[in-house]
Amino acid sequence: MFGRILKENRLKARIGLRELAGRVGISPGYLSDLENEKVPPPSEKVILDMAFTLGVEKGELLKAAGKVDPELSEYVAQEPRAADFLRMAREQGYQKVDWEKLTQLAKVVGLGKEKRKEP
Repeated sequence: MFGRILKENRLKARIGLRELAGRVGISPGYLSDLENEKVPPPSEKVILDMAFTLGVEKGELLKAAGKVDPELSEYVAQEPRAADFLRMAREQGYQKVDWEKLTQLAKVVGLGKEKRKEP
């Protein structure tokens, strides 16, 4: 899936295979293998470089590759309560509808908008 989405975005951006490969620092052969699903997706850094070069939302390519945005990984690593919450959500088997409800609830109650003092 990653390769197909990558190729669609490359063609939409009207960037040649060799040009994209050069811009992100990989070989054209490797990029061709990626687009044809012959090799697994590259590192998050390469994916972020590709998204920037193609002018696409980084989340689209990261999701297609089954990767997590390094900014999110860093946030979870620095905020143990976020990791605890995600573990609980996994254990409880949260589904898409649960995440949608949580997102709506967070918006309604204004989570994260105020700078609160730690208890």
